[in-house]
Amino acid sequence: MMRTSTVLCFVVAVVAAAVSVPAAQSQSPPSKGRTFTPEELAAYRAALPDAPAREAVIRVCGQCHEPQRAASVRLTREGWEGVVQKMKGLGASALATDAELAQITDYLSENFKGEAAKPINLNTASAVDLEAVAGLLRKEAAVWIAYRAKTPCKSLDDLKQVEGLPFDKIDTRRDRLVCF
Repeated sequence: MMRTSTVLCFVVAVVAAAVSVPAAQSQSPPSKGRTFTPEELAAYRAALPDAPAREAVIRVCGQCHEPQRAASVRLTREGWEGVVQKMKGLGASALATDAELAQITDYLSENFKGEAAKPINLNTASAVDLEAVAGLLRKEAAVWIAYRAKTPCKSLDDLKQVEGLPFDKIDTRRDRLVCF
């Protein structure tokens, strides 16, 4: 999970540094972007599965980074939708229409599938998992670990009673957390 977050943050940072186009241009005609050499195109095509929208992935994603980078990331459809939305906000909308961005999302989610993250059990999770998955600060994770040693949770709503633990963080990540 942390590796995926790191890769996504890296991809976003690279695109943010390379592109500065207002999101308001999302409906204007796409610009041509840079021209790839025949060698670059051959390498990109060899690295990416032959499927609809591969050329759009090369044309749009290749403006800022090597499209093969997607081959190292596995995300759920929801994850890929989030990545494409971030890239759209960072300038990809200047290179592709909304319909093409939807096709790119389809391509990535079909060809670079990931599994949904398994929820963590708050009664046994490490401090690192509580920070990474539940979004708690180090001191908040410590508060929960001390509390659960005496009173483990039976449902996520039990955490409302824990002083020093912001339940809103737990509630927003409810789909990734369990108590048993």
